[in-house]
Amino acid sequence: MNMIKKIARYIITASLFLIVILPQSLMANNLSSQWVVDQYSKSRLFVGGYDRDSKTLHLGWQVSLKDGWKTYWRSPGEAGLPPRWDWNKVENINNIAVKWPLPKLMQLFDMDTYVYYHEVILPIEVTVKDENAPVSVALGLDYMICSDICVPQHANYKLTVSAPKNMKISIFQQAQLDRYRDLVPLTMDGKDTKITLGKENTLLIRLPYSLADVKNIIVEGPETMLFGQASPTNNGLFAVSYNGPETLKGKTLTLTVVLKEGRASELKATVQAR
Repeated sequence: MNMIKKIARYIITASLFLIVILPQSLMANNLSSQWVVDQYSKSRLFVGGYDRDSKTLHLGWQVSLKDGWKTYWRSPGEAGLPPRWDWNKVENINNIAVKWPLPKLMQLFDMDTYVYYHEVILPIEVTVKDENAPVSVALGLDYMICSDICVPQHANYKLTVSAPKNMKISIFQQAQLDRYRDLVPLTMDGKDTKITLGKENTLLIRLPYSLADVKNIIVEGPETMLFGQASPTNNGLFAVSYNGPETLKGKTLTLTVVLKEGRASELKATVQAR
């Protein structure tokens, strides 16, 4: 009986020890802002890695949505609004670049729009000035979420890293971010891509031979312009309809080329006359 009591006291003591120690360890390793929670979603800003060679701090903006809800890509198409970033205050930072994992195409009432369902993490690359000094960011973010109705969201996040060179990264958070970093289209040179003006508000796109078995091409240009889905033609080109108040001649467009196997590449090319 005494032995049982001793074992029980040992288990209780060990449990209390873990309760005290583990949260401190997790706080050291899980660098994250507070979650911003409402009835439809929750979101946060967190650290998922640091590259010493380039002095790049890898952050992620994570939003988790209730079933049936979605949020929008940087260029949502014919409906929705993209996130709007306001970096209110930053310290010890040279540059901030948001990366965009490949979105899903949603078609509703003959409208094409590009969205993320359920959850997405947008990778953010922060170039640090001094890796031995603290880094801090304050972000105000406006974004839209939709189900049967659409709800505009606003959230504020604060995040401070004592010294990127010496910090300990959570393996779990790093894996979370890496999963979505792998979904960001690869950047490629657009010098072998040709875009010309066709008839009746149509663009004709010739891609380099290295991009075969194309599933879709997402075209982005001036914010006032809308672009349709790409359709292959008989002569190896892709036709894309467009409408809007601007002329596209001489404009540089961004093409996200999605292959049937799931990979995607992003390139830029300038529109030429026929």
